[in-house]
Amino acid sequence: MTVEITCPKCGYSKQLAEERIPQGVRRAKCPRCGEGFAFNPELDRARTNRRGRILSPWERRAEIGLSQGILQTAKQVVFSPRLFFRTARTEGGLREPLAFGILFGSIGLMVELFWQFVAGEGSLSSIQLDFMGDYGTGLVFWAATILCPLAAALMICVTSLVFHLLLTVVGGGKKGFEASFRAVCYSQATQFWALIPYVGGLVATLWLVVVQLIGIRELHEVSYARVLIAFLIPAVLVLAALMAAGISFFLLD
Repeated sequence: MTVEITCPKCGYSKQLAEERIPQGVRRAKCPRCGEGFAFNPELDRARTNRRGRILSPWERRAEIGLSQGILQTAKQVVFSPRLFFRTARTEGGLREPLAFGILFGSIGLMVELFWQFVAGEGSLSSIQLDFMGDYGTGLVFWAATILCPLAAALMICVTSLVFHLLLTVVGGGKKGFEASFRAVCYSQATQFWALIPYVGGLVATLWLVVVQLIGIRELHEVSYARVLIAFLIPAVLVLAALMAAGISFFLLD
């Protein structure tokens, strides 16, 4: 079994085989910042399941701090998704990953609205509230911003249900719905790219799909072939429907 030890000062973490930790040791020194700190092998062992999977930094924010929990998790998901999901827990409750997903999903939606608002384009600027005068567009913008968390939560839940259903159809949902849900939730960290004006939304969407593919593959421990087939089923169904509609149209003519 492996045990994860995390520095409370800089957030650096490392997994060690339990047998490599000397008996009776209760203090460690961080190789990154040099900080000495107390640790509890029994508590650290409880964070790690039998397959060596660990809680994400976000789920350990009570120990390493809120900012470190957010930044470390986002950094790992965006830049090292394969490593993150390969070592991430597949169970532990839906609340924590959902909170992370709503946080970054909301940020992505709000940033997209902001760029549209600044550019004077899109649905926000086209809505006219004459009785509000100059405050009309601003009111619509803030109302949409308040609704972003709800929209993000709905998007995450629907996406997770659809992905897991399709994955189950191809025999890939080995770890249950929670694993699929966690992959979708943590992949929302890719909304970070939406901060880039105009092109950021496209980059975030493309990388979101890639990270979700990686996350579902690593958490369920199935082949990329099964995951890709599951992802492509909706596209195939839509294409088949369009072809059927086109054929019907020409036959009616």
